[in-house]
Parts: sequence; C-alpha cells; structure tokens
Amino acid sequence: MKITILFFMLFVAVAVTAQTDHKRFINKVKEICPQADITEIEIKSGYVEIEYLCGDQLAEIGLGLNAEWMYTETKTEIPQDVWSKITKKLEKKYADWSVDEFALIEMADTLFYKVELIQDGVEENSYFALDGKYYHKKNMVTDENWAIAYLSQSANYKSAPYNFLKADKVYDMPDLLKEISGIAYADENTLYCIQDELGIVFKYDTHKEDISGMFRFTDVGDFEDLTVVKDEVFVLRSDGTLFLFNHRNFDGKIIQVVVPVNCMNVEGLEYNKADNQLYLACKDQLLNDQSQNRIVFRISADYPSKPGVALTILPDEINQMLAVKYPDNQNTSLQINPSAIAIHPQTSEKYVLSAASRLVAIYKNEKLINVFPLPAELYYKPEGIAFAPNGDLYLSSEGIKNGYVDGQIYLFTKK
Repeated sequence: MKITILFFMLFVAVAVTAQTDHKRFINKVKEICPQADITEIEIKSGYVEIEYLCGDQLAEIGLGLNAEWMYTETKTEIPQDVWSKITKKLEKKYADWSVDEFALIEMADTLFYKVELIQDGVEENSYFALDGKYYHKKNMVTDENWAIAYLSQSANYKSAPYNFLKADKVYDMPDLLKEISGIAYADENTLYCIQDELGIVFKYDTHKEDISGMFRFTDVGDFEDLTVVKDEVFVLRSDGTLFLFNHRNFDGKIIQVVVPVNCMNVEGLEYNKADNQLYLACKDQLLNDQSQNRIVFRISADYPSKPGVALTILPDEINQMLAVKYPDNQNTSLQINPSAIAIHPQTSEKYVLSAASRLVAIYKNEKLINVFPLPAELYYKPEGIAFAPNGDLYLSSEGIKNGYVDGQIYLFTKK
C-alpha cells in the first residue's frame, strides 16, 4: 500500500509564517518506535499530530511545537466490567449511534479511553476514565503562562471566591457548540449559547446536558456574546450590532440596532438589572487611539443610543497586580483583550474575561480588586461568562475546530 506523508504549513500569529522542522518530530517518534512507518503529520493549533505504524499496530502521537511528547493513542480492548458501565452511558446519550472502535490515550499524568461512534456518516468521540466514568479532557496547549501546579499553591488563588482550578460541573458541548463564543443564564436548567458563525441562539439544558431548542435570528456572522433582558434576548455581533427578539413568545420578529461604539471588535455584552444598562466590552483599542487600554461602554437597555464609558481597563494596572499577587511568576507583561463581561448579582462586581492571556479581572466600583489567571491546561479559549441569580458562575471555553478539545461550559459555586 502506498504511504503518503502529508506536510502542512504552520501559520504563526502576528503574521509570521514558518515551516516546521519535521525531522525533529520524526526523530521523536523513532525514539518511541525505532521501526516506525510514518503515515501522516498534521499541524494543529498548538501541537502536532503524527500517525505511524509500529509493527502491525497503528498509533498516533501528539507532540508540542518543540517536539515534546504530549500523548500517545493506540487501539485497545476495554475490560468487560468497565465496558458494561460505559455502555449504559452510551445508551443514554448515543442511543442510535454505532460504536466504531476504541483507543487508549496516554498522557503524562493519566490514561483514559476514547470511544469512536458513528451515525449516518457523522463521527463523534466520547471519553471515559479507566473505571468507566466520563473523563473530561485537559487542553493540550504548550504556550502555558500559568500552570495548575503553581496556581494551586498561590495564596491569592486559595482565597478566590471561586475555585477556577476545579469546576463543580463540566459540560462538554456538542459539535454545534464546539466554537461556543457566548453564554447567558436563562433559568435554573437552561443556558442560552451562541457560537461564532451561526445566527442561532441555542438552548442548552444543563439537566439533560444537551441542546433542547434554538432561536434562528439571522444568517451567518461573527457573533460574540448575548444577554437576557426580561422577555428579550440581546445578541452582540462583533461590529457592535445588537439583535433583539422575544424569547418567551418567539415569533421570528427581530429588531436590529447598531450601537455607535468607536472600536472595530466588540466581544462582551451584559445586562445590569440594578441600573437597567447594557455593558459592551471592546476587545481591541479604540479607533485613532494608540494606547493599549480597553473600554467597556454602557447604554440604556430600553433604547440603545449613544454609549458612555463605564470602565477603562488598564493593562499596566493588571500586570502590576499580577506581579504582586503572583510574585514567583514572570508573566507580567500581558495584553488584555476582553472576550466577555458579567456582573455579579450580589456584589455588583464586574468580572472581565480575557481569552488572550487567559485571565479573569474583577472590578468593584470601577477599581481593579483582583486578577485570576486561567491555566491553558483547562481552558483552551475562554470566551463566555455568566452568573446565576444565586451567584453561581458559568464560564465557557471554545474548543479546537476539527480538533481534539471540545467546547466546554464550567460551573463554579461560590466558596
């Protein structure tokens, strides 16, 4: 059989393009299996996947961009008692799907099973611990600024209002929400979700852990966040356009409003019941402004009009606080680009989430009071944040498109 080796070009951020040295990756595979027959090399976001034959066994290895080992995947057989537990879970969530094959995945600190399922030509993966329980995969990002091991020993992290290192519940998103970009609390069992490309608000049932309905409000676009205002849902497009519709009695009627903010990329949206205002967070700098500051605007929810400045986010101030709160870490020159904003229903504190640099900055009365870095081991691209009325916090992280990491929503109860 003819073996084809596929090499892909890696496009690096900031318009720097370079072809990866494939010999390093091949040599790493040869260290593991000297007689390895490489069948495919594919560069993903932050790591490299290599498929190879070792004797008659097909395997896959994941390597960081510096050729450091990350994981190995091989075909396996699952013990009958464990398979019985897995089968019960699959029958509940994948009743009409067929099992294709199993694999054992080995990472530095764990082993777990991958079960490949198929239905009508559509493939889906489900992951389980060795005892048959669901396994929640960690992110495979190697450009880590903050490690779990370090943050878990931090005095500031130990006093945090939420344990961002261990969620009380993790919801793995279906493929439609792999690129989840915004979330909003709807009711006790429902979150409203959007993803980057589709003009649809998805109803996600946290009890059934699945999509329970949807509202189609427009066609494709770049949708970043949403919020609930009484009977209406407001959806934010990155250019500052708001889409409004009644979610209690949806009749297809959509109102579209353009908010005149002077920045090109608006990603955060929140409603504050206390002042009946909408808050819009700009991801990028203002037009004709060379500073790296980021602005959160505020407008009336009753009639969106000319916005005023509600909060100015100063990267230097955040970096100074990082240096004080985490003195042993040298990552204190980070750029903050807000991807979402949420207002605590009990304390009125503003939680600003940044996917870039992965952190949550907390403000009280427009004053920065704390910063919590989010480890890339858990959060690939944190883009959504929302509170329940009782103070429970939901945080969503986008997955890798066509990749290994799913979109996820994390639930944190207040300490």
